[in-house]
Amino acid sequence: MMLTLRGPFGSSISLDFRARFGESVELQCFQFVVPPIEFRLVRGSRPLQDWQQSNTEIYDLQHGPGVKEWARDGHSFVNDIDHRHDVMTCGLLSRDLLMETRGLGLDFVLLVWLRESTRRNL
Repeated sequence: MMLTLRGPFGSSISLDFRARFGESVELQCFQFVVPPIEFRLVRGSRPLQDWQQSNTEIYDLQHGPGVKEWARDGHSFVNDIDHRHDVMTCGLLSRDLLMETRGLGLDFVLLVWLRESTRRNL
């Protein structure tokens, strides 16, 4: 399932979809259609990646269970929650996740793909 999110540059948008899809929902990947000047994933106050420059690349969030850090296609991430060991790959847990953005004057458009096997219709 793909979700489309919009917001003003310089804002943070919640990627916590537990209320709609259950506690175990994971993100598989994301891509900006209209990117802000900079962006990064954050859980709580902890960045899960460095600030990224404006781009429309797909960011694949799938990784092996128990992995603390991973990189795919030149994008590096920190896995702050080790939540699964029953699969070969998992996505990034949606719980308390934010996308922080920088910039002024325009709105971003963000596409987020959920891992189908982890979402529940509530």
